[in-house]
Amino acid sequence: MTLEEIYKLEPKERLTELKKRKTELPDAIELMKDWDEKKHSVFDDKLRTKRRVMIEDEVRDAKNNVTKPAKYEWRDVNRIAVPIEQDIVNIHTAFTVGVEPSLKLESTDEPHKNVFDILKSIFRLNKIKYQNKKAVRSWLSEKEVAEYWYTIEDSAWWKKVVNLVLKIAGQGTLPTRKLKSTIWSPFRGDKLYPYFDDYGDLIVISREYESTDVDGTNKVTMFMSIDKQKVTIYKNGDYLKDFDHMFEKIPVIYMYRPETYCSKIKPMRERFETLLSNFADCLDFNFFPKLAARGVVEGVIGRNTGSEIIQLENGAEISYLTWQQSPEMAKLEFDNLTERMYGMTNTPRITFENLKGTGNTFSGVSFKYAFMSAHMAVSNHAEDVEEFLQRRVNFVIHAIGKIYPKLQTACEGMEVSTEVVPFTINNKKDEVDLAVSAYQGGIASRKEGIILSGLTDAIEDELKAIEDDEAKKNEQSKYPIG
Repeated sequence: MTLEEIYKLEPKERLTELKKRKTELPDAIELMKDWDEKKHSVFDDKLRTKRRVMIEDEVRDAKNNVTKPAKYEWRDVNRIAVPIEQDIVNIHTAFTVGVEPSLKLESTDEPHKNVFDILKSIFRLNKIKYQNKKAVRSWLSEKEVAEYWYTIEDSAWWKKVVNLVLKIAGQGTLPTRKLKSTIWSPFRGDKLYPYFDDYGDLIVISREYESTDVDGTNKVTMFMSIDKQKVTIYKNGDYLKDFDHMFEKIPVIYMYRPETYCSKIKPMRERFETLLSNFADCLDFNFFPKLAARGVVEGVIGRNTGSEIIQLENGAEISYLTWQQSPEMAKLEFDNLTERMYGMTNTPRITFENLKGTGNTFSGVSFKYAFMSAHMAVSNHAEDVEEFLQRRVNFVIHAIGKIYPKLQTACEGMEVSTEVVPFTINNKKDEVDLAVSAYQGGIASRKEGIILSGLTDAIEDELKAIEDDEAKKNEQSKYPIG
């Protein structure tokens, strides 16, 4: 259906249509069972039952009749959960957006530079470098995430931008609203309903969530639908209100994946936790030494003195029970499962034990070789993450033009690209040596050498400063005195 046809429906029918997804709605409760280690199956009494333990022996009389039955009680078993999914997702999040994605302006025009500076200021204001981590973490573990952009009253911010960022006066009436953003995802209590047309374009996206009424006592179900012109809000299925969001694009950036990143290692993680818990039970049962007696034990001399003597009679024998089962088999399976879980997800195990044998601190090149698999995984993540980041950049540029009409022409005619920058250990000496070699070897210009060195983002200014220094040195060489 088209958007116009949807809005002609009655509210109940409209919500039914808007909730039609082409992809499966993530089950937040089931996903949380994998993400939160306290909800893992190892804590399920039905899957891992308690142990029935005899705490008092039965009593028999001289005729061997039971006069007092044995007494039993149910005791809990060991339940050891490991948050492996969290560890893997956090490592991949750090490698993907731990370093802020690059922003590159494909222009040298002054109006475009002004908009570019405002764009970076908005990103700083909204702490986007941290929001990137929230978005990628949610995408990897919850299957989908959305970023909603909206405006709030704040004329003081634009005065600061004009004075400090644009550095130009006489701008006339300044905007009174600034851009802010927030994250929506299943673990945050949001159900997202993206609605695509027949061409695969997103024409409206909706969010359903639980809220409380004005009194704070009764829970209500809220539903927001957002298209290119307005935001419509429903309460408990009934229309409540709508308002224009002042943009000509949907102010929501959406990202989805068909399954969580760690879904394929779930069986191994469950086996790992069961093995750990069973091994702990076995250790508890066999930790203290046990004696096996054959024959009659008459008594113990010097009890609790540290040098006890056990009296035996009629050729009785006594010995310690030994544990014939080798713990090496359990250790082998522990190691195999751990290696496979991290290996299948291309996740490096960044621990002191794993890195202490590497000798000296990694250089930039050796780090890239050691964590090549992680960088390959980041490259795969970038297929979706970079599209998400680029749509955000494009929307914010569009929003700047709508909020500040004086810059609208510049916003419509500019292009800013963004790319994921995988986390790595940068060795500045390696980068500078490479830049110098490339320049002196004649395979790169001086400007490209400055870019390769990574010492500054102001490439043109740095190039001019170097040329000025060289001109001054040449002048001094011609006239060394004075």
